[in-house]
Amino acid sequence: MKKLTLHHSLTFPELDAKNEALCGLLCVQEPDIEQLRQLVIERDQLVLSHLENLEEESKKSFAEAELACNKQLIDVIQPMLDETETSLTSFLRSRKAIRNYQK
Repeated sequence: MKKLTLHHSLTFPELDAKNEALCGLLCVQEPDIEQLRQLVIERDQLVLSHLENLEEESKKSFAEAELACNKQLIDVIQPMLDETETSLTSFLRSRKAIRNYQK
């Protein structure tokens, strides 16, 4: 797995804790997808909430730093989702083939 660096100079403690939880979950061989989804949603809500409280200049800097972090997350999570989709498709095709042979 690619090394995630979700910490930047504008990361606040609550976000840092959420990032650590995400990194920890992504280090597991087969992470719990529902738990991953929940952490991503919570992280997103935390970031959006923080953005609302920042002034324009700080908001821009923080958003740019977070955009880089989000791209890293996508680079790590998307292949996992693609693999899951491929496995599910293969399973469904196999199940259909078995049903056809049983007839």
